Amino acid sequence: MSSITRRRAIGTGLALGTLATLGTGPAALAQETDYPRKPVTIVVPFTAGGATDLSARLIAQLLTTQLGQTFLVDNRAGASGMIGMAAVARAAPDGYTLGWGGNSPMSVAPHLVKNPAYDPAKAFAPVSLAAISSWILVTRPDLPVKSVADLVALAKKQPGKLTFASSGNGSAPHLMGELFKSAAGIDLLHVPYKGEIDGFNAMMAGQVDMMMGSTSSSLALVKAGRLRGLAVTTPKRDAAVPDLPTVAEAGVPDLTFEIFFGLVAPAGTPPAVVDRLAAAMRKAVADPSYRDAMEKTGIHATSSSPADFQALLARHNQRWTSIIRSKNISSD
Repeated sequence: MSSITRRRAIGTGLALGTLATLGTGPAALAQETDYPRKPVTIVVPFTAGGATDLSARLIAQLLTTQLGQTFLVDNRAGASGMIGMAAVARAAPDGYTLGWGGNSPMSVAPHLVKNPAYDPAKAFAPVSLAAISSWILVTRPDLPVKSVADLVALAKKQPGKLTFASSGNGSAPHLMGELFKSAAGIDLLHVPYKGEIDGFNAMMAGQVDMMMGSTSSSLALVKAGRLRGLAVTTPKRDAAVPDLPTVAEAGVPDLTFEIFFGLVAPAGTPPAVVDRLAAAMRKAVADPSYRDAMEKTGIHATSSSPADFQALLARHNQRWTSIIRSKNISSD
């Protein structure tokens, strides 16, 4: 074989090898301009029903209409959302398995176990927020307080006697209660329940004094006077309860945190796919049908860029990791 022939053979082999590398595999297909080319699954890490599941199903319908392929919701509940999000973290980064990430599985639960199935800061490619809501600091209606300042003053007069409910050890309401204790310099007794509604029922029965409740679950009870709302945890006042001050206004800025959920992909998903999904999410979240459905539950439709969603996740992970370690909280 002549030197020219050998060079041609080597060049052809390299070219074919390069084409084979670029032209095969799900990630390469996902980068094509016609993504999505087949149905897409959105894993919701909680049971069907409730605001998180509802938001995912509404968005799935809107993405189906926009992108011309079916977006299916797959509920995989368990372990505070970690079972479902672990499945997303393990999925091929091709844009066809996505996750509906929220506070617990994306910033709290993995820090409560010794060997989490995924690192929430590294396992996902954030796409866009879908909604934000507040926590409301609520008390039983007969507790003799009408403001956060009143509550703090009462707690200081009775150290260790006032109680706060949560939806379980290591849950967000538990961690928020611990933050409240530290920020306000008070001593409260934690009383865990199996779920948020159990905590509300205990408050209404006079068995516990206060709780951090999600707006979507506590709003109706606050408006009916069955629970007393003192403040909201969002940076700005919540339009769902405009008369309530923010916790920052009430003197406890360390409690400023949102309830959030949104769309994420497995880490390594091609940027072109993430960007296409993010653009579709902006349109879907702005759709009046979605916004109206969310507002009825006290939740505010909110989209974001992938970078902004990543920044929010980093902030939440940093804060919850700090409080979990300082209080030695574990769910193991």
